[in-house]
Amino acid sequence: MLRLTEIIVALYLTSILNVQDVLLKIGLPVLIMFLSAWIIIRRWVTTPGIASSGFSPAATSALFAPLLLIMYFFLLQSCTQEGVAAHAELVVLYGAIFVPTFVLLLPFGVTSLNRVRRQGKPLSHGLLCIAIAAWPILQVVWMCLLFGEWE
Repeated sequence: MLRLTEIIVALYLTSILNVQDVLLKIGLPVLIMFLSAWIIIRRWVTTPGIASSGFSPAATSALFAPLLLIMYFFLLQSCTQEGVAAHAELVVLYGAIFVPTFVLLLPFGVTSLNRVRRQGKPLSHGLLCIAIAAWPILQVVWMCLLFGEWE
């Protein structure tokens, strides 16, 4: 019975019915993930021994929020899958669709945190903003190429 409830909840959360549904199921989790990552990164940066002058926890949090959203939907959909082959197929599917997210946002976020941890000069805010702005454009172009909209 618990497994059936889990599957029903996962199917509901991964389906989109209307505009309000998009805001509730995609917008709210992104906002929660952004704010939670911001709080965690900000608390980590304020620990003694980490020089954080010029570092922006908000920009770094914005880099990780889409990655956390992808992981959230992956976990929800993996609840509905059974067997190793189905899970492997889901990993390949998510990996192929979200290549720009993993290739662009993840390295910038990790580099930003690594530079602060090693007490180096943080990445410039302009560079982080360019990465955040370029990501949705690259993601849309990639999905159009992947699904054959542009041949």
